[in-house]
Amino acid sequence: MKTSKIRWCAILLAISAVLALACWWCWPPSEERVGKSLAIVRHTVCYTLEADGCQQRVVECDTLYTPAAWINRWLLLPSCRGLLAAPYVQLTDTLTTYTPEQVRQWVEKRRQDLGQQMAGRQREAANLAYYLKVHGVQDEGYHEIADYARHVTNCLDSLHVIDSMLGKALLASRVAIRRQDRYEVVYDEGDKQVYRVCTLQGVSSDSSYVRLRVHPEALPMGAVALSMWPWADSIPRRLLFTRFGDKARLALRIPQISNRLVFCSPGHDSLPLRHTGYWICYRQDTVAYAGMWKNGLREGRGVATDSAGHMFQGLFVADTLVYGVRTDGRGVYRGAMDCHGRAMGHGTLTDSLGNRYEGKWTADRRNGFGYAIGPQTWLRAGDWQDDTYRGERMTYHSERIYGIDVSRFQHEIGRKRYAIHWNRLRITHLGTLSRKTVSGKVDYPVSFAYIKSTEGISVRNKYYAADYRMARKAGIHTGSYHFFSTTSAADAQARHFVKHTSFSKGDLPPVLDVEPSDAQIRKMGGPEVLWKHVGVWLSMVEKHCGVRPVLYISQTFVNRYLPLAPDIRQHYRVWIARYGEYKPDIRLTYWQLSPDGKVDGITGDVDINVFNGFHNAFEEFLEQECIP
Repeated sequence: MKTSKIRWCAILLAISAVLALACWWCWPPSEERVGKSLAIVRHTVCYTLEADGCQQRVVECDTLYTPAAWINRWLLLPSCRGLLAAPYVQLTDTLTTYTPEQVRQWVEKRRQDLGQQMAGRQREAANLAYYLKVHGVQDEGYHEIADYARHVTNCLDSLHVIDSMLGKALLASRVAIRRQDRYEVVYDEGDKQVYRVCTLQGVSSDSSYVRLRVHPEALPMGAVALSMWPWADSIPRRLLFTRFGDKARLALRIPQISNRLVFCSPGHDSLPLRHTGYWICYRQDTVAYAGMWKNGLREGRGVATDSAGHMFQGLFVADTLVYGVRTDGRGVYRGAMDCHGRAMGHGTLTDSLGNRYEGKWTADRRNGFGYAIGPQTWLRAGDWQDDTYRGERMTYHSERIYGIDVSRFQHEIGRKRYAIHWNRLRITHLGTLSRKTVSGKVDYPVSFAYIKSTEGISVRNKYYAADYRMARKAGIHTGSYHFFSTTSAADAQARHFVKHTSFSKGDLPPVLDVEPSDAQIRKMGGPEVLWKHVGVWLSMVEKHCGVRPVLYISQTFVNRYLPLAPDIRQHYRVWIARYGEYKPDIRLTYWQLSPDGKVDGITGDVDINVFNGFHNAFEEFLEQECIP
């Protein structure tokens, strides 16, 4: 009898233990347990072009990030062995159903699109190459632009490889497109994110979720698994998408979001005063912040919503947003933000057309130094104010190449006559007409000099011959210029200049000084007539000297008249007179930055010029553009 009672007690205890374990294991998991079970699955679909049975290259990819949970293989025992459940999302697949003829049509269209991309990238590359040629590490933003130039070059190389592959595919007798699916689980392990390859185990009967297994088959340290019974079909929806809808799905496409941010259970419109961990803070029906908290302050990665309703991901430190990624109507912004989710500090904005801006921001507007470039736009690097490009503000220092231009006015001041002491010239002041940023003391050598030789068809500078000879003797790179007249024939002016000007080997290219008033241009017949005369002079002097002359014009002339002469703009170098604070926004050789500079060895004011480039570019210019 006693033995029977003991046996029944043991059976009851065993049954009670099994029931208790079943209730414990099958009871809906706690919020903390759900948080420890969560991960993200990265599903990548790649399409490979196959020509004559040989795989050529991946031609298109689509990546989708979906939430997932570690689950148990059996009902009551912890038996995960690397098993995951994730919502089933069917990615659209049409490419693999194409007939060979449709594949060829797709390849031809793809090549056309690539051609447009390459043309845009080539324009960008040429633009960036010119910038890097005439700038140096001394210039603000040089390293950022150089990094982007390398990125553009790498993109061009990849586009050329794909274009070549597509061209070969068009010549093949048999073409097809194959699909390859790749699954990876992404989860946090300490301070880093870990990626592990998964295999697809199957899809649920109602196509609501998929089962995946990682390799090696092991549950990550610190994670726990959930039992899928009796709520198997509802876990992906009820636990992972509660109260987030499409916004959650959009946010989860961004891999940098922490893998636990959007998985807290709903109903917490208020949070504990000193909460730590992953929590969601609501503003009415909108998620104000979902992410990591530490002692009541946002700390780490999280998803937030700004005042305009835009959802962005960010990195918080002590409740301060220090970095974020936001997509809105302007494009995708990546960089520093303020507490309201506005661009503040250094950041990059890329729009849907491929235009890019990188630089300083204030309250979502470009302010400070930055550069903008795109497939259809010129590079604009310099100062921005309230979203408007102002120009490039140069820093003047001893590593730049400075020069002067002189005429009789440096010898004649009133009734007095002065000599130029060419053997002791030093620039001591850059002029006062605009603000200039100077590093160190202004004490620069004169590296080049232009001397006025002639004007019109009769005027000559009586000091030209002596100045030309002494400048060359002093070791200064020397050139000559002609002042263009709107009342004389261009061919006669060219002959007058050639007859009375010295052209020695190594001299700087000759210059045509064109600065007529609007009234003078109208009187001679308008801009078209002016450019025709200018073209005649340039071609005649080029034929005589063997080098292309340089065109000297004002910034106003550039803005108003140079666009009417695209051939001259494309084929001839430009020297601009501009006495403002910002460097001219045009490709140029020289910039006359002031008319009132000071030079030891010359009495009175002197025109100060700076070469557009540093010593390496100047040496290349002397080798390639000077008189042979």
